Amino acid sequence: MVIQQDSIPLQTMDEGAQTFYPDSNSRKHPRHAIAFFLLGLLNNMMYVVILTAALELLPSQVPTGLLAFANITPALIAKAVFPYWLKGEIQYNGRVWACTCLAFVGMLTIAYMDSLVIRLLGIATASFANGLGEITYLQYATRFPHDITTYTVGWFSSGTGAAGLIGATAWWAVRPLGVKSGLSILAFFSFGTTLAFFVILPHPQIHVRKRASADDTREALIAPENEFSEVEANDGANALSFSHKMRLLKPMLIPYVMPLTCVYFAEYTINQGVAPTLLYNIPDPHQHPLLSFVLKNLRDYYPLYQLTYQTFVFISRSYTSIFSLPAIPTKWMWMPAAVQFALFFLLTSESIFSWFKDSIARSLVIVLVAVEGLAGGSAYVSVMSRIGGIERQRGYQNVALHNQEYEFRMGSVSLGDSLGIVLASIVSIPMQVALCAAQVKRGKELCTQT
Repeated sequence: MVIQQDSIPLQTMDEGAQTFYPDSNSRKHPRHAIAFFLLGLLNNMMYVVILTAALELLPSQVPTGLLAFANITPALIAKAVFPYWLKGEIQYNGRVWACTCLAFVGMLTIAYMDSLVIRLLGIATASFANGLGEITYLQYATRFPHDITTYTVGWFSSGTGAAGLIGATAWWAVRPLGVKSGLSILAFFSFGTTLAFFVILPHPQIHVRKRASADDTREALIAPENEFSEVEANDGANALSFSHKMRLLKPMLIPYVMPLTCVYFAEYTINQGVAPTLLYNIPDPHQHPLLSFVLKNLRDYYPLYQLTYQTFVFISRSYTSIFSLPAIPTKWMWMPAAVQFALFFLLTSESIFSWFKDSIARSLVIVLVAVEGLAGGSAYVSVMSRIGGIERQRGYQNVALHNQEYEFRMGSVSLGDSLGIVLASIVSIPMQVALCAAQVKRGKELCTQT
């Protein structure tokens, strides 16, 4: 059997040697939104839980930057290996189960193992599951028509934004139970991704055209979503080569990948290296009644910054889904990066020189952190929406190859954010130390009292 040029490939749930193409008769459905929101939320939730629980997971003498590095580097490896090096059709069933099981095992390892090395291994396992899950669900979104792809990517991005708020809240809810019991309970949330993917999400129908020989009359076969049809295909002929992938990546580097990397580098350098040093005296209840209610001691500043940041990340990652606003145009995709670097230099200078007026310094920093969250979230959702919203070409000679090209584009750009976070985690540790030393040299020793 051979696949013809005008073939319509099969739905992705079939793990055989088949070619898929989005069902042109698919329509937007609330289940698309619910499923992809849950996939984004639950896939990223464990990452947030681990960061939030950092102080309880590591000995006091171990810098939290080590945990941040272990919590993102394996995700970067997953995003670098799977889209770029693996060939052929993606087996989505297996990937979803692998991500679920790896996240579950990783969380239990963190919960029950007291050894620092073993715990870091558990964190790395959960991180790998997070990275693989993100590219898997984003790539699966390409199985739908481009308008539904954009729709589902928007809701997935919204879910990842909500993960920051819900993940942190979930940890604080189970924290009184202790690390073992608390993380064990949260580990079971990993199985929510399988529920969202296999039960809630409406999958594209199978549409196949096949021919037994050159003389056969082609016939269209339409089957329900979980029935399988036999189509023979040459895996080698229908797999993108590494050089082919590099040709696809090249035109995306400047408009999409590099801006995303720069946004996340500046963003996470602020969060991990600069924000911990933005400390002020506890506000007077008479002059700052609201802030004094939230800020009781110096340790309250950083959680407040993070809560503000996560809230506005959620808002910005939801603006194409909940608020139905258009993504940032491609020609303006560098704007969020410019904003982030401006914020980075502004907040770094404030950390060193304390030049903000004391009466407004706390409020101004909180506002700037909110802008940081808006810029970072809007960059992520806009890049993914622009890639996901590309119209499919018709009449393509090798539909299997074309489908994989589209998947690769979606999976490859997500490497940018993880690369930026890894670079930021490397820079942030010495930067925090240097900023604190600069403050002490000026006689401001608040950073040594947290």
